[in-house]
Amino acid sequence: MQGQRILLVSAGMGAGHDQCARELARRFTERGAEVRVVDLLALLPLRLGSALRGFYGGMLAHAPWLYSAIYRVFMADHRDASAGRRGVSRSRPMAMLGARALAPVVDDFAPTAVVSTFHLAGQAVGELRRCDGHDYPSVVVITEMVAHAMWLGGGADLYCCISEPIARQVHAATGADAIGPGPLIDPRFRRPSGREAAAAEPNAQSAVLVSTGSWGIGDILETVAALAAVPGIRPVALCGRNARLHRRVAALPGATALGWRDDMPALLAGAAVVVDNAGGSMCMEALAAGVPVVEYRPIAGHGVPVARALVEHGLVTGADDAAALVRAVDALRRPGPRRSAQVERGAALFRADPAAEIARWLARRAG
Repeated sequence: MQGQRILLVSAGMGAGHDQCARELARRFTERGAEVRVVDLLALLPLRLGSALRGFYGGMLAHAPWLYSAIYRVFMADHRDASAGRRGVSRSRPMAMLGARALAPVVDDFAPTAVVSTFHLAGQAVGELRRCDGHDYPSVVVITEMVAHAMWLGGGADLYCCISEPIARQVHAATGADAIGPGPLIDPRFRRPSGREAAAAEPNAQSAVLVSTGSWGIGDILETVAALAAVPGIRPVALCGRNARLHRRVAALPGATALGWRDDMPALLAGAAVVVDNAGGSMCMEALAAGVPVVEYRPIAGHGVPVARALVEHGLVTGADDAAALVRAVDALRRPGPRRSAQVERGAALFRADPAAEIARWLARRAG
């Protein structure tokens, strides 16, 4: 990638989009590219980005029904073409505002390609290309298992997806190039192979991590209490930056509460199972680490269809109630065929290096 100038556009909506952008930046830089990473929300005027972030977090925590309604309006399934077009047209004013905020960055950096890891960023890049007439390629990295209309509304040249089936759906919906090399994960999470993998098999007393994302979203008290009541299960709740949730979980008998952590590879290496509620970066990191995931009580909006897609792909186990959750965790925490099959399906998702595949596509496009 010598001579390439890659502009990465992310957004601080949770941690996953930024983590993806940082890892792409690291891999592109290793390949000789000049890279700049920007947060679209930080570029918006009048602190609008901070307001949007706060509004989003507030909805998830206090008005999940509202976020579910917004998701239905703006992020309809790409297979519903008319609903998808309505959603994208409704989000266009915000995309145009993002395009105006991005324009000075593009003019200053003069990228040879722009890679977006957030759906609104991809739309903003699309608006900017329509306005400025530049022909730099636009790449959108879809960071979740559902390619909803907001992801596909920017007219990108390449969509990088989590799986080949999703890539085929995206190509059919957009006509654009689409690849499915797998999730983009920090290599520290990848599980060992061979004898090391066998040695890493959990014992019955290994921790069960209960994830709530970087913002600590989700009412997990019932989840933690149900797990703590089972002999041999040691629930460890990852409460993110939610201090109130941390205090409430810490008061539960038999539970361990942790705040935001930077040592997640080590925590996952010692875990038997992850209980997740969003299907985002934590879920993908667990799959990379060879730790089976149970999706339980997914968060509003994107959480529900993403969890459903993960279950349909056989990558996670879904649980509809506390009894089903306990049964799933109790089965998956023990070495055996069920655990091994789910772990292997998760490992198979990581087919190739997304950064290398994007670089290869850019080289072909450049001729």
